[in-house]
Amino acid sequence: MKEFMKTNTVTYNLMSFTGFKSLLIFSLLLDGPKNYNQLRTVIQNHPYLQHETISIDTLRIYINSLKEMGCNIERTTKNHVTYYSISKQPFELKITDEQAESVLKIYKAISKSISISDFMSLQKFFEKFSQYITNEELKTKFQNISPLKSIKNSLLNDLQKYVQNQTEITIYYNSPNSGRKNITILPDKIGINNGKLYIYGINSEHNNYGSFLISKIIKIVSVNLNESTLEVPTFTVQYELEKDNCTPELLSCEKIIETKKDKYIIEIQSKNKFDIIQRIMSHTNKCKVISPDDFKAEIISALKQMKEGYLEEK
Repeated sequence: MKEFMKTNTVTYNLMSFTGFKSLLIFSLLLDGPKNYNQLRTVIQNHPYLQHETISIDTLRIYINSLKEMGCNIERTTKNHVTYYSISKQPFELKITDEQAESVLKIYKAISKSISISDFMSLQKFFEKFSQYITNEELKTKFQNISPLKSIKNSLLNDLQKYVQNQTEITIYYNSPNSGRKNITILPDKIGINNGKLYIYGINSEHNNYGSFLISKIIKIVSVNLNESTLEVPTFTVQYELEKDNCTPELLSCEKIIETKKDKYIIEIQSKNKFDIIQRIMSHTNKCKVISPDDFKAEIISALKQMKEGYLEEK
C-alpha cells in the first residue's frame, strides 16, 4: 500500500498473481468458450502480467479451482481442440434499491454526452450487469433503460458508417404522423434526445435539416454512393447577444451586423440548423433570437423539451 500511495502505479509487489490470473480466466470463460491457446495469448499480452506464460497443466489447476468454488465448467471439442466455458457460477451481485437508482441516474446523465460507440459499449456493460441481479424488478429496469434495446446492432452499425462517410441513404420509415414511407437522408450525426436515439441530417421529407427516430426505421432501402441528390438550403438566423467585457469570439459562419450600447446583433449562416441551435443554446440566457420567427419557435420548443427532461428526472 505504501508503494502504491507513493507511485500510484500497480507493480509486481502489489499483486497476488495467482488471484489475478484466477479472476482473469474466470472473466474470459464467462464471456464464452476459450481454448488453451486463446487463454495463454491473453495472459501473455496482459500489461500487468508482463509476458508471463501459462502451461496446460497450470491451466487445469486454475479450472479445477474454479470448479471447487462452485463454477460449472463445460468442455467442448471442435476440430480436435478443447474449449472451456462457464455455464453457471455461484456469485450473486447484491445491490440495494437505492444503489440501483443511483446507477440509473448516472447512466442517464452520462448518456447525454458520450459518443454512440461509447454508448454501445455502455449498453453491453448493462446487459452483462443485469445477468447477475436476482431481483427481477431491478433486472428489468437495467435491461430496459437503454434506447438501444429495440434497435438491431446491424442497423445501428450501418447508420454509423453512413454518417461517418456522409453517404446518402433511403430509409423505409414508420412515421408516427403519416405512416410508412420512403425518406431519403443525407445523414449528419446520431444522437440521444430525451432518452431516445435519433439520426439527424438533410432529408427529402421537408428538404431541410431534421431528425428521425432510429427505432422507427424499418430498413435501409438503398444507398447512394454518388453525389447527393438532396439540395441543402442555407439557414440565416439573427440574434442579440449581451455585451461582455470583450468582443465575442465568432464562428467562421457568424458576423456582427450591428453594435448597440449593451448588445451585439449577430447573424449566423449554416446549412446545418442543428448546429445553429446548439450555438444559440451555448450563449445561455445572454442570447435572444430575433429572426426568423419559425426558428424562434424551434428554440422555444427545444427549451421546453429540456425542461421536461429535467422534470422527469425529479
